Amino acid sequence: MSSLRVSRTLMLVVGATIIATAAACTDQAPVAPRTDDGVSASQVALARSNGRRVIALRDGRPAAAVIARIRALGGIVVRSHEGAGLVVASGLTDAAVQSLSQHADVADVITDRKVQWLPPRVVQSGVVAVPINIAGNGGRAPDDQSGAQFFAQFQWNMRQIRASNVWLLRDGHGKGTTVCDLDTGVDPTHLDLAGKVDLGISTSMVVTEPDILDYNGHGTFVSSQIATNGIGMASVAPKATLCQVKVLDQTGSGFFSDAITGVIYAADQNVDVINMSFGAYFTVKDPDFEQLVDDFQRAVNYAHRKGVTLVAAAGNGDPDTGLGIDLATDARDLFELPAQLKNVISVGATAPMAQTPGTFDNLTSYTNFGYPGVQVYAPGGDFIAGDVIEDLVFGACSSQSNPVCADGRHYSLGAGTSFAAPLVAGEAAVIESDTPGKKANIDQCIIKSADLLSRHVPDRVFGFGRIDVLGGIHCHRIT
Repeated sequence: MSSLRVSRTLMLVVGATIIATAAACTDQAPVAPRTDDGVSASQVALARSNGRRVIALRDGRPAAAVIARIRALGGIVVRSHEGAGLVVASGLTDAAVQSLSQHADVADVITDRKVQWLPPRVVQSGVVAVPINIAGNGGRAPDDQSGAQFFAQFQWNMRQIRASNVWLLRDGHGKGTTVCDLDTGVDPTHLDLAGKVDLGISTSMVVTEPDILDYNGHGTFVSSQIATNGIGMASVAPKATLCQVKVLDQTGSGFFSDAITGVIYAADQNVDVINMSFGAYFTVKDPDFEQLVDDFQRAVNYAHRKGVTLVAAAGNGDPDTGLGIDLATDARDLFELPAQLKNVISVGATAPMAQTPGTFDNLTSYTNFGYPGVQVYAPGGDFIAGDVIEDLVFGACSSQSNPVCADGRHYSLGAGTSFAAPLVAGEAAVIESDTPGKKANIDQCIIKSADLLSRHVPDRVFGFGRIDVLGGIHCHRIT
């Protein structure tokens, strides 16, 4: 049975015994912003002011008449998606917005906003490099990644969710599936990600960063939990194909409309899974609260209707105290977006205490918790008093985010619900490859096959428990 870890300290700089240099490729520690090289001043000004509006159509209403009205009012249609019932436009004055709001086909209009989706704190963590002579995973089966260079030392997370058991099976390793990570970008040249990213469908929604490269480090770290080449590190779904839709810039922030458009875009690429390792806490007192939630829910519902499994990080608690928030009791005042949306699997984080047996399913000090706000948990790592660096999560370091990682063969250590969520996304890919054509019930399969963390299911604190990939592929609830 799990327990809550209630004490918390700042993450220490680790890695002195590994390598003298350090990088910040963690959920709690995105790297400092790089300069906007190659981006014009007008582009930067546009991104900061944005000037966009998000228009929600009334249910079942066509977009054509609204688009025509936007243009007649002097606006420019930036994006439009009738299936999701959403239109993004710019160039509308307040008077024009007031007029557009009265249109019979318009449900509401809100001003787009920039959101700090990832924590802005900068804390460093250790970096390790793969020896040049490492050439393959050396496993016992074609998809067995237990021979990856750092698997035995650092990847307790893969063992805890029994992903390593699944690698030994003939089927069920993510083959034929695509998992799209909505994030800060990805380093497709990293030793363990080379050839894994579908560059044809990967794209950026961020105007100041039009490429998919990862100048923050977060997206690369997250993607490496899902699928890798098994050289330096192992992954949940070795045969899955990755896709990256950049919706966050190098600071971990991004416009609301970019996030919802990223969901819609990924769904239209017929991906199997969407991972959202980002989130923000919105107050119900926000005048646009209901519209923000409804607009994001529209995008999620559209993707879910297309058979996509959507996963989101449950959040890393109160930024002031560093302690997890009980999402079961604060729903009247605050809302974690997108984790608390319907048709999204919300994922909290677990971690061991100094690698001690019997502690591996402890909830981390920072994770949000409380059902139904959090449905399942997965290893996210932690580093508080008494912990060891092996209690953190191991992942690929982007060569664009840190000079130390420039050779594309470096890895870092971190902690966060952002690193728990992709394990669930990887499990969804594994289940989908094992039961093709039956995606509609994968959500329930993941939830119902989780290992219990309490005597009651769902538990008010622990939800349905910690995910179990081996149990997931044997789930008989998929019909």
